[in-house]
Amino acid sequence: MKLKFTHSVVLFIGALMVMLIGAGIILGSLQFNEIPIRMEGQGFFTLTRIGLMLAGILTILFSGFCLTLPHRMKQTKADYVLQKTPTGEMRISVHALTSIIQKSLSQYDEIKIQDLIVHSTKRGVEVDLRAYIANNINIPQAVEEIQKHVKQQLLATSGIDAREIRVIIVKADHADNKSKFQIDQNELNLKKD
Repeated sequence: MKLKFTHSVVLFIGALMVMLIGAGIILGSLQFNEIPIRMEGQGFFTLTRIGLMLAGILTILFSGFCLTLPHRMKQTKADYVLQKTPTGEMRISVHALTSIIQKSLSQYDEIKIQDLIVHSTKRGVEVDLRAYIANNINIPQAVEEIQKHVKQQLLATSGIDAREIRVIIVKADHADNKSKFQIDQNELNLKKD
């Protein structure tokens, strides 16, 4: 949900006014003895004064909440990807997209996901994937295949065309003997003259 500009301005002005009223209540409860806050012979902190101070504090807290409300609404916007449909619009959570990608990559034995982050930006969906990969495979071919697979999976399941898929290989320390990207051992042997 997006606030209109005029609503944001009214909310901001109202929150500032409420904050000033709250500060006035607190100052009034501390400064002015002309207001019958305490009777003769009572201490400084009477129930009336404490009540006024609490009212002022609650008013200021409420105005702080009102001031941060538009910012909070913008933050939650990035948690969803907006997709236009013929009859309206659809929102898909970034969490759901992350689950789709994780499940689709589980079929690849050559790659073990360490960290997966899906970003919803103004330019489109971007995927950051940090992974361990087998050390006896052609890494550029495997990464290109994985990128194509993720892009195709997102398009087929959600209709979202991923703008960019960044794969970062953290380690290459395990072997996979069933991979279609496996390097022929003869290519690895050094030829002697």
